[in-house]
Amino acid sequence: MEPQLDQSISYYAKQGGRFQFDLKDKNEKKDDSGRDRIRCPKCQWNPRPSDRWMCHCTHTWNTFDTRGKCPGCSFQWSQTMCLSCREWSEHESWYEKGDAPQGTGGHL
Repeated sequence: MEPQLDQSISYYAKQGGRFQFDLKDKNEKKDDSGRDRIRCPKCQWNPRPSDRWMCHCTHTWNTFDTRGKCPGCSFQWSQTMCLSCREWSEHESWYEKGDAPQGTGGHL
């Protein structure tokens, strides 16, 4: 099956230097559980739980599990780089409306 125009190829580094490719439909608005997605504000790519970012302290984790706060050194990232388009944007702009944890008003 060939990819359609509304799909993008995203990739992420896996341990051992291997890469995994995945087709993602940019127009999907819900994840498999029906919740609103977290997406890159520039290219609309959706990160998966298995995607990883690296902090300046060399800790790797999924930045959206902690809303941008490194569990290794507690540094709070205000910007996040998209693993698909490689562009930086405000971390909070990745969250679609209704994605903010209750009681935070959208902020940590």
